[in-house]
Amino acid sequence: MFVAEGLKADIDNDGWVKGWGVIRNAPWHLAGVYATKDVAETKAGMLGDGYEARYGSHRLGSDDFIS
Repeated sequence: MFVAEGLKADIDNDGWVKGWGVIRNAPWHLAGVYATKDVAETKAGMLGDGYEARYGSHRLGSDDFIS
């Protein structure tokens, strides 16, 4: 899983960052978290069906992502 540099800390959740997650819901897969929507949408398009870009919070060192 890729985590881009330059993500802002989620001030409400210690150890989490805000960014654009590239996810697939079923089965769950967090492909990466990016600083910009454009980059995340491009990556989601490259991965194919079922993947989408959503803005949310990611717990570093895990595949946890909440949009």
